[in-house]
Amino acid sequence: MRPDLKLLVDAIDMHAHTHPALFRRPIDDADLASHAMDYGMRGFVLKDHDSDTTGRAYHVERQFRHVKPFGAVVLNRSVGGLNPYVVQNALHYGARVVWMPSNHSKYHAEYFDTPDYPQLGRKRRQLKGDGVTVFDENGNLKPEVGEICDLVAEEDACLATGHLSIDETRALQAEATKRGVKKFLVTHVNWALTRYELDVQRELIANGAYLEYVAVSCVSPIFWEQKPDELAEWIGELGGDRLILSSDLGQASAAPHPEGMRMLISSMLDVGADYDELEKMTKANPAHLLGLSA
Repeated sequence: MRPDLKLLVDAIDMHAHTHPALFRRPIDDADLASHAMDYGMRGFVLKDHDSDTTGRAYHVERQFRHVKPFGAVVLNRSVGGLNPYVVQNALHYGARVVWMPSNHSKYHAEYFDTPDYPQLGRKRRQLKGDGVTVFDENGNLKPEVGEICDLVAEEDACLATGHLSIDETRALQAEATKRGVKKFLVTHVNWALTRYELDVQRELIANGAYLEYVAVSCVSPIFWEQKPDELAEWIGELGGDRLILSSDLGQASAAPHPEGMRMLISSMLDVGADYDELEKMTKANPAHLLGLSA
């Protein structure tokens, strides 16, 4: 078997966008499950910017016995923002990832200057609302952030940073660590909004974080902004012990999730990325973050 295909056998995609969604998505949950099985993948995390996906994961698992879907929740305005009740409910339903706000974050709105929609395939305008931030008016973490960290720690789930600023990410990581969160994931550190230089990445890893690289930044014509050789160099510099490779795919302009990951993996292998490091990033590390055996 070719090495790029072999790396997808038992791999887990921790960042998969599918239909139904309020953004245009070309394939649905069942389509993704079918594609993932074709590649021999172990599973994937369903991410929806606007709703808890635990119920969707349950039904996909009932239909497809040979791949494991995981539910998650993103703390956008659509689910109440930084709401501990929403987090507890999602975790009790089986969510394994809790993302901080994504497209509704205050930092996202300021960075892209898009406080309202439609954009990027989202056709219907949303109610106006303040950008969601972990900071209060005095620059301190809001009390509910600590409650959310406690809930995630209690379930040994994964807390992911979403579209927070670097200052928010640092403050959240410190609080999460203090409250016992063991699985802290910094979201898409190779995508414009949250792209960090290697010294910042080293700092976050030294403080206990896992970092996520996403295929969308290298294989999507809309979100393309990084060449595979640069990403391979980053992996060579940092090693794969605290890195994961996800797709963040689900756009009509790009390949389905497993194929998009394969395209990137193949390109990185061609420019010298280490197979063993990529194997950690696609298999062992995602499994650990989701509470699975290696």
